[in-house]
Amino acid sequence: MKSVIDNPILYNILKILANSDMPLGAKSISEKLYKRGFSVKKETVQYYLRMLDELGMTHKKGLAGRIISERGIEELRKGMIRERIGSFIEIREEYAYNANFDPNMGEGLVSLNVGIVKEEDLTRSLKLVKKCIDAGFAISPLVKIYESGNGRVDVPDGKVGIGLVSTSVIDAALIGSRISTTPTFAGILQYLSYRPARFVHAISYYGSTLDPVDLFIKSGMCNVRDAVEKGYGTIPADVREIPLILRNKAVEVLDRLDKIGINGAVYVSGAENDALGIPVSNYRSGVVVIAGSTPLAYLLEKGFNIDIRILASFEKFGRLQNIEDAI
Repeated sequence: MKSVIDNPILYNILKILANSDMPLGAKSISEKLYKRGFSVKKETVQYYLRMLDELGMTHKKGLAGRIISERGIEELRKGMIRERIGSFIEIREEYAYNANFDPNMGEGLVSLNVGIVKEEDLTRSLKLVKKCIDAGFAISPLVKIYESGNGRVDVPDGKVGIGLVSTSVIDAALIGSRISTTPTFAGILQYLSYRPARFVHAISYYGSTLDPVDLFIKSGMCNVRDAVEKGYGTIPADVREIPLILRNKAVEVLDRLDKIGINGAVYVSGAENDALGIPVSNYRSGVVVIAGSTPLAYLLEKGFNIDIRILASFEKFGRLQNIEDAI
């Protein structure tokens, strides 16, 4: 028979049992499977449970139901990496589709990246973030400050969160304008005289279980400091593809975003199948966008003890404030 990993119902039964602190019967498992998108009758679940018993992956606890065994837990571990392949791009797409920001009205939800810093470092951090924004290396000058106990972002006592608009807002605006957008690559973008030149490193979003931008930042491969302070450096950025036929319409959307304080898109390719060194599929246009976490990477390079959280929160656009008012 196929591996349990390859059978989505068997695999999800194991996940349900692994996440339960008590034995579960066929009826309860059937209800939980339904919430996961599987319509499986109680009798069918009973059949699958007997199969898992025979494989030694579940144990029956009298009339109470089943629990997962050590062998079942090991089977889940084997499946985790396969299940997570490409999981980050799914998270990005989820945030882009859930954000309902309307660039025409200037209202709706936007997604934020959050940097957690010490309370005593807040003012200095905001001044440096503003410096990064003024140099053109951010999505927006709008921020959200999160204090401990805010109920939306988990901020430890003695620390504060700096929320910055993420690149997902651009994807959300394009999607809202009926322009399909697909993230393809994240990379390190070289700047010369404060102008984007070319990507020097890139990782495909497809098949990635982690955020490539986060990896580039924490690995120390970027040089945001020199980009901000000298105009010559490297910053994190990514590429998404849109239909080439909708390129002009996308540029109009990006112009509307720019007028309300959301930018970050630094290049839109034409028919050349190349976006600053990143290959673009035939009949597609590549949109290069500065990573929303770039100012947070700048703080890290300046020696701040900062916890960078990618796609950490949603916030109403009207609740954001200009960074000048936050300092």
